[in-house]
Amino acid sequence: MFEEIVREVFSDHDLLPDDVPRLDLYMDQVLTLFDEHLRDNKRSPEDKLLTKTMINNYSKEHLLMPVKGKKYTRQHMMQLLCIYWLKQSLLLSDVKALTARSSEIDFEHCYEKFLEIKDGLRRFIPEELVKAAGECDLNDPQTVLSLCLSLTAMSTYMRRLCETIIDKLPKE
Repeated sequence: MFEEIVREVFSDHDLLPDDVPRLDLYMDQVLTLFDEHLRDNKRSPEDKLLTKTMINNYSKEHLLMPVKGKKYTRQHMMQLLCIYWLKQSLLLSDVKALTARSSEIDFEHCYEKFLEIKDGLRRFIPEELVKAAGECDLNDPQTVLSLCLSLTAMSTYMRRLCETIIDKLPKE
């Protein structure tokens, strides 16, 4: 049962750079693109991955390059994808530290590299998780709690690793 859950979680689909149109998009088109391609990341179907308010806040906080008119360029889309993934684990201030020099960052290149690394992680993490967890009785509340504590610890290690890297960035 645990192995099936792991396999399901790690079989999500990504929004690939080739899926992003080469023409500018309006806000609603951006939201639709995210929703259609990243729906596997939703916990429940009614969850929103990205909203107008979120995008507007990213702009106000200077996480997102200024928009010219009401259309978002391909570079905006790649930047939004990077922000979306970073926001899964990091504070907005940490995301801002990583994306603050947006004029110097090729977000498409960064996103492509991310997908490459993520694909590698998909190949070995599920097997290692199943091996580490051993036989799990997901009907036993103690086993479930222990397993979730362990998975949370792993998540915390990864977040702390990111925070340490961010803290070592040169100050402007």
